Amino acid sequence: MSQKIKISVVMSVFNAELYLKLSMESILNQTFTEFEFVIINDGSTDDSLKIIESFNDERIVLINQTNKGLAIALNNGIEKSRSGLIARMDADDIAMPNRLMHQYKFMDQNPEYVVTGCNATVIDMEGNYVCNSSLPINDSECKMRLPDSPFIHPAVMFKKEAFNKAGRYPVQMLTSQDYVLINRISKFGKFYNTKEALLKYRLVPNSNSLRDNKESKRVRFIMNKAISDNTISEDDYNFLKYITKNRNSKDNLINYYILLAKKYLWNNYQPRLARKNLSKSFQLNPSFYTVMLLLVSFLPSKLILQSYKVMKSSKK
Repeated sequence: MSQKIKISVVMSVFNAELYLKLSMESILNQTFTEFEFVIINDGSTDDSLKIIESFNDERIVLINQTNKGLAIALNNGIEKSRSGLIARMDADDIAMPNRLMHQYKFMDQNPEYVVTGCNATVIDMEGNYVCNSSLPINDSECKMRLPDSPFIHPAVMFKKEAFNKAGRYPVQMLTSQDYVLINRISKFGKFYNTKEALLKYRLVPNSNSLRDNKESKRVRFIMNKAISDNTISEDDYNFLKYITKNRNSKDNLINYYILLAKKYLWNNYQPRLARKNLSKSFQLNPSFYTVMLLLVSFLPSKLILQSYKVMKSSKK
């Protein structure tokens, strides 16, 4: 690679053939060009590898490995990266052309910051607009959000030195790895989110969409313990393994439709679209929770927002 590398964009890929080409193109077509694109093919069994290899760009650094999971894949890619700045990217998202330029300039001009992120345009799995994110902006606002993450993780850029000091991604944390990392890295410098949407963040059905409140609370407990003690018990690890490996595609789809409905109720008030997605969820699983959300969708907008605050506080 002839030019100087100022950023290492790191992406883990596992069976991402549906959106991978668009995602890669959005990085390779950035206005900022002084980067390497580290792609870890984490044992994909679909056409992901063929798609990656179809690109002829010297900035791409391909790492093939057997399937080991997201945390190990990212740690591996970051370890092999050649820049002190790491930009995360996921294989189903789309970066705006000025994302890297904007974030590099901020980090270069503000050395006291260890992580910068941005707002995003949220899209569904077909690429349709869902809503805009509204993240905390300055350092104090971001850190008030902890232990929840104040960032959309595939939109962050962070210092590799701080990442290593924070202990890297916790490999036993099979979900919410980014939450643990962000909390650990917070003591090494400042946080910042730009108001501008520099990413199209795609909502897709996935095994980490937890709807069950009891499961969500246990994941939060495990996450908080991993942040404070840097340990995960064998029982907790087995629980995480169970909930991430034993959700079938039907469960994922149910959770996906419910998540979209919530976005249309509370982030982009469109109750008809909310009911459309809730109806799809109900057809797959006629649950009381879905019925409750359907009833909420007929309330005036102010009451819907109040219901959101009540439901959010009940999950803490």
